[in-house]
Amino acid sequence: MGSATVSPTGAFEAGSFHEFTVTYTAGYFGIDDTGSLKIVHRFASDMGRPQFTEPEAPNYTTVEASNGAILHVEYDMKRNIRPWDKTVYIKVVRGFLREGDEIVVRFGDKRQGSPGMRVQTFCEDTFEFRVLVDAIATYNYVELPTQPTISIIPGPPTIYKAIL
Repeated sequence: MGSATVSPTGAFEAGSFHEFTVTYTAGYFGIDDTGSLKIVHRFASDMGRPQFTEPEAPNYTTVEASNGAILHVEYDMKRNIRPWDKTVYIKVVRGFLREGDEIVVRFGDKRQGSPGMRVQTFCEDTFEFRVLVDAIATYNYVELPTQPTISIIPGPPTIYKAIL
């Protein structure tokens, strides 16, 4: 079904802003016209909500196909099964992907002034950008065997309180 990576990798401070590029590379079957993929997060995450219309605002997200295929993109809080229901849905509406073609998703795309995507405000060793693929347009999604992950770590304390 393909593979996916995230860049940069590593550890990121909870609540901070960053740009994350998730690159999906189509596998043997490619993706048919009207096929789709989903990038999902757990419902308990308070990561910034991806938005596609305000390039200078937080959480601005862009999606491109390496071969110029036309894509329909939307965000839906309940487009997948629990607990992975927060979904960026990407449908190929004109064209198709061959093996090796890529879909590049930039969460918090900074190229036009966005401060980035807000990372969730609590720590997690393996925060997943879980990718599911419907390569042959049957609405039967397959999870990729290896999922892109980052770590979310605490930042320095901002205040100390002593209670006597």
